Amino acid sequence: MVCQSITFKDFRNVEDEVCDFCDGVNLLWGKNAQGKSNMLEGVYFFARGKSFRGAKEKELIRFGGEAARLSLDFRRDGDKFPVKLEALIPTAGRKLLSRNGGKLSGVRDMIGDFRAVLFSPTHLTLVSGGPAVRRNFMDIALSQLYPAYLESLSAYKRLLLQRNALIKDVQMKKILPSEEIWEAYALQMSTLSAGIAQRRYEYMKELNCSVKELFSGMTGGREEPELIFHSEALPADPDNIMTEGKDSVYRALTENTEREIKYGATLFGIHKDDIAIKLNGKEAKLFASQGQQRSLALSMKLAEGEMSRKLGGEYPVFLLDDVLSELDSERREFVLSKLRGRQIIVTSCEPDLFSGGGADKLIHIENGKITGTE
Repeated sequence: MVCQSITFKDFRNVEDEVCDFCDGVNLLWGKNAQGKSNMLEGVYFFARGKSFRGAKEKELIRFGGEAARLSLDFRRDGDKFPVKLEALIPTAGRKLLSRNGGKLSGVRDMIGDFRAVLFSPTHLTLVSGGPAVRRNFMDIALSQLYPAYLESLSAYKRLLLQRNALIKDVQMKKILPSEEIWEAYALQMSTLSAGIAQRRYEYMKELNCSVKELFSGMTGGREEPELIFHSEALPADPDNIMTEGKDSVYRALTENTEREIKYGATLFGIHKDDIAIKLNGKEAKLFASQGQQRSLALSMKLAEGEMSRKLGGEYPVFLLDDVLSELDSERREFVLSKLRGRQIIVTSCEPDLFSGGGADKLIHIENGKITGTE
């Protein structure tokens, strides 16, 4: 998969620009706060349907503009003609999305068309951060590969919000729901939990193998990493997730309502899943050095790309947002060597990192404008 070009209109600080990319390493370079990451954000928008920086949609619109417009042309491996995805993000109302001129009903219809792996400095906390960071890692990867996964996850999150609101109302003595209501939520959420946990378990089982191989290459085989998926919906025999896992979550949601009401939130379900990351048998979060933790995070993101190829049939586009400057020369060279032959779009304030032919195309960004390419 190759991103050929992206057109910006009133997006962030980019007023009106077209950025063309080559098949290899594309370097967006310039000083801080000039728009490099904004352009990368625009590309990634079509992989996930929202900002990777957590920005609200109206924050994506250039100051004084009425709407932000993005248009991405990409080509799948083996396809003769490119695909065009477009997005209109207004100051008020819903965003409009289209594929090759045909209107899409929403983000879920677009996700999976253009696939990208993003690596930013925040991903270096994959090991040291909380469970939500690692769940997000799984969900983003799986949503691009399996549209049904995204639908199930969205449905689960809606039910979770509703159930948490119900718990709050009970806690505030506003209502007293019947047992049937609690059971209805438990049945729906346990069914969705089992399906989501199964996808996560299968994905992490494969990813673990890829991480071990990549980490071994990075460290010379001196250390042994292991990624273990943990879920209340994961029974002792993972082959029975859809039955035993569903029953386990159902029981937890029906037998602990009083405890949850005291706590004020739903305590059981796949929103509590996590990945245990170990190094040489010990918990990496506690015992690994910062350098080892970064190597593990690097391995996980590179493995995400390998899984995208294995399960999706082709490599995604790799987006590196000012992450290479955070790495030492050895890890930086390892990342670039492993991504050779893939399309990379990378931002950096330091073009010297790519001296000696490290980049195939250099694009200079200044004040939201492309001021030169070479």
